[in-house]
Amino acid sequence: MALAVALICLAGASARAQGTTAERYTAALNVGYAAKARGDTAAARLSFEQAIAADTSQALPRLELGYLALAGGDRTRAADYLKQAVERDASRPEVHRQLGYVLISLQRTREAITAFEGIAKTARGLTPVDHLALGYLYDDVGRESSALAAFKAASLAADTVVSMPAQRALRVKQGPGTSYFSEGYLAPFYQTRFKNTIATGFTRLGIESGSSWGQAVYTSLRVTRDSKSSGGLQSRVLSDNAAMLAGGVRVRPARGPIWFYAEAGGARSLLSDSENTWTRDIRAGAYVILAHERQLGDGSHVRLLTDLSGDVSWYERFDKNVIGYMQLREGFRVGSLATKAVDFFARGWVGYDSRADFFNRAAEVGGGVALRPGHGVVFLVEGIAGRFIMEPPAATNRRYQDWRFTAVYGWRHLKPLHDPSTGDRK
Repeated sequence: MALAVALICLAGASARAQGTTAERYTAALNVGYAAKARGDTAAARLSFEQAIAADTSQALPRLELGYLALAGGDRTRAADYLKQAVERDASRPEVHRQLGYVLISLQRTREAITAFEGIAKTARGLTPVDHLALGYLYDDVGRESSALAAFKAASLAADTVVSMPAQRALRVKQGPGTSYFSEGYLAPFYQTRFKNTIATGFTRLGIESGSSWGQAVYTSLRVTRDSKSSGGLQSRVLSDNAAMLAGGVRVRPARGPIWFYAEAGGARSLLSDSENTWTRDIRAGAYVILAHERQLGDGSHVRLLTDLSGDVSWYERFDKNVIGYMQLREGFRVGSLATKAVDFFARGWVGYDSRADFFNRAAEVGGGVALRPGHGVVFLVEGIAGRFIMEPPAATNRRYQDWRFTAVYGWRHLKPLHDPSTGDRK
């Protein structure tokens, strides 16, 4: 009998030592706080993990483990713990916010958006700083209307540290208003097929409306010259070796990727020719420039690329011919345009005209590499296989191959008529 009583007393003492789930959880949590206060990170981490083992529904030990991981430089683990904390207690905006900034540092943009959007569901809601962060995040993933709404909310902040960058972002997103502009494009390239170097480029100077159609008037200068064409009695012409000076107008519906234009001016041959005089040059048409990139995955430095360009124009000087082309590049980019990047791409191209000139009617496929060492500068190497759509003259092969080496420099600068520093544009 005495032995039975002793065993019962011993079991009761053991149960009291273990305590309830809440008691075990609280004890481990307090030990963790004490270890953290004295700087014993390893002991603190162990105690917080014991608190989680005691009660898996609690957010607080996961939050503390997240902060410890963050202090130790392990942002990936910190994000995991903070995300687990938010899943168990979504009422604390500062946890959503901390998680959002950690995810931004990891370039996990869409997850960061979700974290910041979670703040709106808390009792305190989004602050102007949160709106500003969301504006940049929405802009990064192409959510234009959401970005505008977030920047507008942030622009109302009393703190100019928040409102001023939001207002600048709004001006960029909404456009600078009516502006003077200069833009240009230089692209000398070498063709192994003809062993010929062709230098081509243009510049435009004008004024552009801030409206949704972006109406513009401008003057333009176009120049093309190659290394093998010559004039005189034994002339040889491989490209349009000329300088063209003109005035023009254009519109860009909804500020989208398509421009419609018309130009009138004069062209002067750059070849040695006894009739080297100005010739009337009128042209009109449309061109498209569409570039899109998509991140391969959160945190990845590789982006998938789609690059579409084309032009369909009527040329009075070329016997009133309509000439058009379309080019598509698909590939991926390693790096960032903000620093340096390398593109690897496949390429398709097709050209056509209304006068049945065989050299304007061709299709090409190929691929290449583009090195982007800085803003607006590109060096390309492309291998191409082509075929004329219609049968060429007997002396010309219908199929051809070519290697092309190109250096490109492009720019576009705007100077608003309205000075942003004097206040918001009405």
